[in-house]
Amino acid sequence: MGAPGFPETLVSLLFCCSLLTSGFTLCNGSSEVRDFVAAVTSECHYLNGTQRVQYLDRYFYNQEELVYFDSDKGYFIAKTEFGKPDADYWNNNKEIIEDERSSVETFCKYEYEIDTAEGITNRRVEPSIKISLMNQYEESHTKQHMLICYVFGFYPSEIEVKWYRNSQEETELVQSTEPYHNGDWSYQILVMLETEIQKGDTFTCEVHHRSLKAPHRVDWHPQSSDAAKNKMATGIVGFVLGAVFFVVGLVIYMRGRKGQTSFPLQQNERFLPQ
Repeated sequence: MGAPGFPETLVSLLFCCSLLTSGFTLCNGSSEVRDFVAAVTSECHYLNGTQRVQYLDRYFYNQEELVYFDSDKGYFIAKTEFGKPDADYWNNNKEIIEDERSSVETFCKYEYEIDTAEGITNRRVEPSIKISLMNQYEESHTKQHMLICYVFGFYPSEIEVKWYRNSQEETELVQSTEPYHNGDWSYQILVMLETEIQKGDTFTCEVHHRSLKAPHRVDWHPQSSDAAKNKMATGIVGFVLGAVFFVVGLVIYMRGRKGQTSFPLQQNERFLPQ
C-alpha cells in the first residue's frame, strides 16, 4: 500500500530539520541546534478478527498529532490549524482518498492473514498476579491502606481486573493504570484499592483475560501481608539469636564457676601433711 506523501509544509520542515541539526548557521547568525521530528503511523484496529477493521493513518510533528485518516469516516480529519490545509488538499485528491480507503483490505486484512499464519494473532500468555500493601496513613481516626494488584507478563493487552472485599466487589476507590507494554510481547498493569483493613478481612484480586478459561483469583489476608511476614521473620531470628547467646553465656558462666571451685582444692592438696 502506497501511503500518501508528506504535505509540502512538512517536507519543508523536514528540510529545515536537516539544516538545523547539521549545525548550519541560521539566517539570524545563531548556531543554536534544535530538533524537529515528523512522524507517520499506520494503524490497524481489529474487532473480532477481521469482521470489523479500522485503519488510521496519523501524522505527527514534535509529538503533536496534526491530521489523520480514519477509515470509518472515509476522509482526513485535521486536529490542529496547521493540519487543516493538508486535510483539505488530501480530501480533494481522489487518488489519495481511494488509496487510503482501500488500505483496510490491501494492508490491514492482508497483514492479519500473514500474522495468523505465523501464529501471532492467536498468541495467548496467561498473566501472573501479585498482591502487596503499598502504604498506610491515618485520616479521621481511620486507617486507610493501599492494596496493589500487580498483573504482569500477559498477552494480548485486553484485560479486566476487579477487587473484592469479603466477596463484595469494590468499585468506588479503585484506580488503574493503562496496560503497559514491556517490549517483549507482554504487558503489565497495576490496579489499586484504597480501603480500611480489619483483622479477618479477605481481599481478592480477580483477573479476566483471553488466555484464561476461567477468571483467576488471588486472595490476600492482613496476617499474610508482606509486613506481617517480615515482622514474623524478624521475631523468629531474634528469638533464635537470643537463645544462642543465652546458651553461650550459660556455658561460659558454668565453666567460670567450675574453675573457681577447683582452684582452692588444688591449693589445699599441696599443703596436706605427708
